[in-house]
Amino acid sequence: MSATRLSIAASLMLAFAFAGCGSPAPQFRRYETYALKVEKAKEVEFKEEQRADIDLTLAAFFGTPDDPALPALADVDPATVMNLPLLKMSAGKVGSDELNRPEGLYREHCAHCHGVTGDGAGPTAAFLNPYPRDYRKGWFKFKSTKVGTKPTHDDLKKILLEGIPGTAMPSFKLLTDQEVESLVHYVKYLAIRGETERKLLEYAADLEPDARLVSVPGEKSSAEERAAAVEQIDAVKTIVTDIVSAWATSAESLTSAPVSARPETTEAELAESQKRGRELFYGAVANCAKCHGDSALGDGQLTDYDEWTKEFMDASDPAAIQDYVALGLPEPRNIRPRNLRQGVFRGGMRPLDIYWRIRNGIEGTPMPAASMKIEGDANSKGLTENDIWDIVNYVQSLPYESISDPRQADPINARERM
Repeated sequence: MSATRLSIAASLMLAFAFAGCGSPAPQFRRYETYALKVEKAKEVEFKEEQRADIDLTLAAFFGTPDDPALPALADVDPATVMNLPLLKMSAGKVGSDELNRPEGLYREHCAHCHGVTGDGAGPTAAFLNPYPRDYRKGWFKFKSTKVGTKPTHDDLKKILLEGIPGTAMPSFKLLTDQEVESLVHYVKYLAIRGETERKLLEYAADLEPDARLVSVPGEKSSAEERAAAVEQIDAVKTIVTDIVSAWATSAESLTSAPVSARPETTEAELAESQKRGRELFYGAVANCAKCHGDSALGDGQLTDYDEWTKEFMDASDPAAIQDYVALGLPEPRNIRPRNLRQGVFRGGMRPLDIYWRIRNGIEGTPMPAASMKIEGDANSKGLTENDIWDIVNYVQSLPYESISDPRQADPINARERM
């Protein structure tokens, strides 16, 4: 066996050896909702030993909540995505080491909402609207990369530093830079571990009924059994490698930056830009009003859901989602488009932030990426970069219109001028 395979095999042997020796607290929670989804989709029923194999494999690759580990991979270095010393600063119970460096940052600041597993099911989660993010799909809403790709490290750090206005997600600017970095690495760790669990469930469901996900050959194992064990480890390594690689190359999916920052305008030019933006907002190409409503109050549609919910919904059997709720899925809530007249933009308040939301769309939501004109093709349909800036200017003007605060137009609230 190669050194990488030996390392993984040794980890698996330790996991098997200590599986019955008591459970450390807390443990990562099993992905029960996705296991049920896979069972229904593939018409299988997982045996307990199959689920245990997945638990042990995850422990061998990623460690435990108190003692995280990085998988040993040949084709990609996980350390380019997750820094182990920084992970350890966020892992474990809340406290400090002998040098008074903080420990347990994730449990101190994040787990009460996002859960120890990163499943968005912490003790306070059910009381929050919107629900905290479930990291395990590897999807994050506010980022500079395209829909379907991973956020960059800086995207996640920006969320931690600025928080998400209009939600329970606060800013962590009071933490040191090293502490924020530690939390960013730990969020990526939980996301990668969760994605791996999803893929292992899918992979295990495709095995023969009596086949094991992993097996550890003993001293008396035959050459055939040893070869089979190597094949099993290689298959799991491929799954993990693909996931880590997607994170390692996230910057390659960065949407090309605007050719220029928002154009500087005179007051008259800004008014013209806002007028064009309004026409686009209500026009057929951008069609923002379809969801955000004729008055931009976020009431154009009120019946849709986000993808974290729709993944478990069955249009032919709406009641079936209760099977998933019983396993921990939050009670479904409709996703509301942003009320643009409030001036609260969850992905950031800068003009560039709003530009990215329009240009890229918002991952996991009904908000699509803008359809862009093909450069050099005069007949192509879609928006130009300047069109998006016009929409940005219009959207930023909405909170200041009288309709956004009817009290301003009420004579009783009029301010007398001397």
